[in-house]
Amino acid sequence: MNKIAIILAILLFLPSISLAKDKMEIKYSFSQPVLKKIMCNNILYDEVYLEKSSTYGNSGEPALPAYPSYILLPQGKYVKKINAFAGEKISLGKGYNLMPVEKSIPLGSEKIFPFKNFNLNVYPGKIFTEIGTYSFRGYNILVLAIHPVQYIPSSGEIFYYKEITIEVELCEGKVNPLFRGVEKDKKEVVKKVDNPEVLNTYKTNDLSQSYELLIITNKKLESNFNELKEYKESRGIKTIVEKIEDIGYDADKLRDYIRNAYINYGIEYVLLGGDIDIIPAKMLWVYGLDENVDPYETFMPTDLYYACLDGTFNYDKDDKWGEPTDGENGKDVDLIAEVYVGRACVNSLQEAKNFVEKTIEYDKTKIDEIYLNEICLAGEYLGDYGIASYGGNYLEQLIGECNDDGYSTKGIPLSYNITKLYDGEDGYWNKEDILNVINRGTHMIHHLGHSSTNYNMRLMPEDVEGLENNKYCLIYSQGCYAGAFDYDDCMAEYLTKSENGAFACIMNARYGFFWSYRTDGDSQRYHREFVDAIFGEKIFSIGKANQDSKEDNLYLINRSMMRWCYYQLNLFGDPSINLHVNSPPEKPQKPAGSNKGRIKNEYSFSTFAIDAEGDAIYYKWNWGDGNVSDWIGPFIANETVNATHSWEKRGIYIVKVIAKDEYGGISEWSEPASISIPIFRENIFLKILEAIFKLMNLL
Repeated sequence: MNKIAIILAILLFLPSISLAKDKMEIKYSFSQPVLKKIMCNNILYDEVYLEKSSTYGNSGEPALPAYPSYILLPQGKYVKKINAFAGEKISLGKGYNLMPVEKSIPLGSEKIFPFKNFNLNVYPGKIFTEIGTYSFRGYNILVLAIHPVQYIPSSGEIFYYKEITIEVELCEGKVNPLFRGVEKDKKEVVKKVDNPEVLNTYKTNDLSQSYELLIITNKKLESNFNELKEYKESRGIKTIVEKIEDIGYDADKLRDYIRNAYINYGIEYVLLGGDIDIIPAKMLWVYGLDENVDPYETFMPTDLYYACLDGTFNYDKDDKWGEPTDGENGKDVDLIAEVYVGRACVNSLQEAKNFVEKTIEYDKTKIDEIYLNEICLAGEYLGDYGIASYGGNYLEQLIGECNDDGYSTKGIPLSYNITKLYDGEDGYWNKEDILNVINRGTHMIHHLGHSSTNYNMRLMPEDVEGLENNKYCLIYSQGCYAGAFDYDDCMAEYLTKSENGAFACIMNARYGFFWSYRTDGDSQRYHREFVDAIFGEKIFSIGKANQDSKEDNLYLINRSMMRWCYYQLNLFGDPSINLHVNSPPEKPQKPAGSNKGRIKNEYSFSTFAIDAEGDAIYYKWNWGDGNVSDWIGPFIANETVNATHSWEKRGIYIVKVIAKDEYGGISEWSEPASISIPIFRENIFLKILEAIFKLMNLL
């Protein structure tokens, strides 16, 4: 979440925070949950929604909202014990039949599973779940899922707590060795936690030398990536290129090297310049629960291992790296990234040349290029699962503000030209449709459908080789195995190493997962948060946006297949590249000015709007009396501007303002201000005196 979103969340939920030497408290306040009816399999269920919360629980259990808690611990302090104290308990009534948590199903499956029976007295029967303590660049963060809403299946009663206080008892420990204490780290952690005031307990340092991007490749491909280095440095991004031969073809040695570069050089991004045969990948073991089938488990290649640099990923020293107890002292493995990692899955000089040229060409694209406004959503038929039968129903959640499934994301603005390729009852789209989309020039493609290592978006490798586009795209797909780069080749590799196609892809190393009868699928969670990172949180770096989508879902890591998806979503592309998103200005500040006035007198109101790219801003004022100004400007972004208006009639008028950047991106309307214009009755006595004085002057 970005800083402004955090501030709003703090104001909304009113957490009260106190810090003592040996303990800290955070108080969370909750609004009343909203109840809705939903029909599923001809059964009428109830659903519970709580603002800024998400569905939590195992498949078949009552679907209840959980609230995310990210608590920054003081420097050198660790968790000794966690206590929770519930405030006023409020019943919402009895007789409710809660919708169960849906099944997590591989995208290739067409099997339908029945719901479980509820078998506990109270769900979830506890106030919080401890997810774990994780570290971001030496800042220790306790992650909890808070359960303000409870359910009694026997009576159907739902109740909630208006307030919950989390008390964390602290103990002394060592300062995290990955703590750098630089200003840019401090700015990032503010966006991640509920209690940023604890930052005052962390010391600050300066690095003697600082780089932003580390590229690791081999001797054969070094010249290609040196070209990328030269380009990056011409854009002000200080870059190092290192050879795997000097480090050693070993995932653990490579992780140690990246950790040292992070500490000593201040790197933020890592580009792995080679396929798995050139740059090794760590194979992590992952396990997930599905409904009425054997649990899924597998080993998968994940570059998350090189991004999350704290501690070990194999505490018990068995052959299964990445178990939830494989972190330091048998705790969870590190899941918050110190650096942001992408991979160029290339083997030859020509493939490396293609990748580098596409990366540079995209980065050089001017923001006013027409094709940057083109986005495609491609959804396929998934099986007979009610609302979840068609991928298009999921992809619609990527557009605009979406509050579906109990959480909020901000997606693709309606100002974009969105092409929708959706399977439906009226027919299916075919590969010629998606080939036309790519060849004519499309900025982003979001896909949900069946895939494999050599099949994605209804394309095969030979189709990719025949692409003719010279305007390159980003592709995000929820399909199975399209990003399995431990196989000979996968579709993500074909799309990024070919002469045309994509400059970057984000794809799954193994199965993608959706939910039957509901759109709150595990893969969908990450997809929505990725789009929200770009358009909601204004995170334009692809690598950072991909990781943000994971960390926003960290409090759900133990839900169904969430860990599976957390591990497998790899970036095939340069993580430091910024998306050319003509992001609209943020909503202007509420107009500031008089709240009372007189007829025909002019009154001034002021506002300002933040624009992430620093574009010039225009404003349009609605004065509430039928008068709306033309676009006024341009003005410098973030600069306070003034406008004046007079009203002709008595009344209370609503004043609001909207902003537009120089490329046409339009904000939301501001919060309204009001001004009251009463009619002042004329004083007859004063009128008589005025007439007498005029008469005397004539005499």
